[in-house]
Amino acid sequence: MKKRFCIWAAASLICMAAIFYFSSQSADESSELSGALTRGLFGADGTEIFMEFLEMIVRKSAHIAIYAVLAFCVTNTIRQLTKSKRLIFCISAGWCSFYAAADEFHQYFVPGRACMWQDWIIDTIGALIGIGAVFFVMRLKNKHKKI
Repeated sequence: MKKRFCIWAAASLICMAAIFYFSSQSADESSELSGALTRGLFGADGTEIFMEFLEMIVRKSAHIAIYAVLAFCVTNTIRQLTKSKRLIFCISAGWCSFYAAADEFHQYFVPGRACMWQDWIIDTIGALIGIGAVFFVMRLKNKHKKI
């Protein structure tokens, strides 16, 4: 149990550090990164408005994805401490949502960035997806054990 706890806790900390790193980038750096990713995924053949729309989709998808990964790691960390599904869910969702809010507050102080409640909601949705993935895997494992 202790080894798994340490592995999942370390993965959670690494994920939180990555989120902090990306949130510390200035607006120009962040736009450059998401723009390059958008062009790499979709090419540069669209109108400026369409490319801005695609870039927004890429940015919001990144929010969902990173918080889903964070929640997956946090949920597995909490699972090492308790078997109560309700407690696992509440602590994981609460922590990830709190971290998302703190991250948005942090961005308020980064040049060109803003604190947006909409991003907090998107991050929290991503976290709920990650938590749901853990519970789905747990359910599959339990069904497999019964067979």
